[in-house]
Amino acid sequence: MSGIKENVVKETVLDENNISAFVPMAYDSLREVLEAVCIMNSYKVISHICIEKLLETIYPWLRWHDFDRFRYIRNSINYYGKKIEITQGKAIIKNMFSLKKDILAVLDNLLLDC
Repeated sequence: MSGIKENVVKETVLDENNISAFVPMAYDSLREVLEAVCIMNSYKVISHICIEKLLETIYPWLRWHDFDRFRYIRNSINYYGKKIEITQGKAIIKNMFSLKKDILAVLDNLLLDC
């Protein structure tokens, strides 16, 4: 599902009218991978903050402050109706998928070591 959501966001023509709808979808794509990493480490977490804090202890070199910022932006959109500008939204989505790519690279390396 994470890959499907990422593909939908990447294939959509983003504009001022829809960017605030697609930022949370990009966030969900990232979060789903992070939840899978938690499960791989025998943890089932239900809080986005707990995901960050747990994985920060396992992989401290990754950009967890970015994930916290993404969570804040996603919550502002979903719970408070905040809209974001197109340039900001595109940059956020790009950074989310960059972090996701970094995490998937770590997982690939772990699987190669098995």
